[in-house]
Amino acid sequence: MTDQKPRKPGEPSGHSRRDFLRGSGVAAATAVLTGPAVGMLDEAKAAEGEPKVLSGTVDIKLKVNGQERACQVEPRSTLLDTLRNRLDVTGPKRVCDRATCGACTAIVDGDAVYSCTTLAVSCQGKTIETLESFDTGEHSVPHAFHQNDGLMCGYCTPGFVTAVKSFLDKHPNATEEEIRKGIDGNICRCGTYVGVLAAAMQVAKATKGA
Repeated sequence: MTDQKPRKPGEPSGHSRRDFLRGSGVAAATAVLTGPAVGMLDEAKAAEGEPKVLSGTVDIKLKVNGQERACQVEPRSTLLDTLRNRLDVTGPKRVCDRATCGACTAIVDGDAVYSCTTLAVSCQGKTIETLESFDTGEHSVPHAFHQNDGLMCGYCTPGFVTAVKSFLDKHPNATEEEIRKGIDGNICRCGTYVGVLAAAMQVAKATKGA
């Protein structure tokens, strides 16, 4: 099994995470059908060597919330399973388990990813952040969610808080429309989007005034 790159949410301009997922299949098919793409793929394989095949149980180390954590996993284990079942990091939630709702969102090297479809082995050597490590002070994203009722049943809340933090860390001066685009890979079944956006805007405005 080879390493898998984590999926990223949409940026404030260009395609959203959903646009990327829809378009990636078409792009892959086009690449297969074009001669130059095949040539580039062959060159890449030659440069990187053969993919490393993993099987059985492997020892890995993950840097989670500033701490180096060691555990044993199967190569197919997702980051979500590894965090929750091996490392007792339960901030990311298992809900859809198919990269559609965003409840499992974690931050890997600054990018928000669906941890339910990201292989744990692909995250070695990277920085992983989850809800547990976030600041909860007056100008923080968790505090803003509390102040703006950006939660109801709570299933989606950790993922939304994580997605909003990741996006605002990169785009502190984002507009409401940019924030909508940037976190559209997360779903709230209770419909608390008004509160979520209000919380995100509160943090963005506080950052601008700082």
